[in-house]
Amino acid sequence: MKRIGGIIGGLFLAVLAWAGAVAQAAEPGGMRASKPAVKVEIIEAIDGQLAAFRKNEVGRAYAYASTGLQQQTPIRRFAALVRDGYPEIWANARAEYGLVRDDGARATVTVRVFVESGRSAVYDYVLAREDDVWRIAGVLRHEAKSEKKV
Repeated sequence: MKRIGGIIGGLFLAVLAWAGAVAQAAEPGGMRASKPAVKVEIIEAIDGQLAAFRKNEVGRAYAYASTGLQQQTPIRRFAALVRDGYPEIWANARAEYGLVRDDGARATVTVRVFVESGRSAVYDYVLAREDDVWRIAGVLRHEAKSEKKV
């Protein structure tokens, strides 16, 4: 029961981060389509974390998380949260990226993550710029699990 509470708490934090970024993007002067160089940096952060999960390097994957997320989610809880709540991210084979938006401090991007079998799910990522590096601040499943084959 304690484990379920931790997972629910982690999911709640991800939803809060995502909702905050969406609200900010809706404001005048909010997020815009990212410039090519910024888009590359943002995608590299997500790709780096996904590559770490593919190699079962949870510590390296955790390093891509924002400071706020790390302070609220210890590494063991982070690992359990991703493994149990984001199975396509945990066992990813590849990813496809949608429009990347940012305001210089925060960014959002929709990512379709595929597992080896071809099954995929869409996730909304929120990133924060910390010390000139983009870090993942939250992830939310965009839609129910998809059984699409590629």
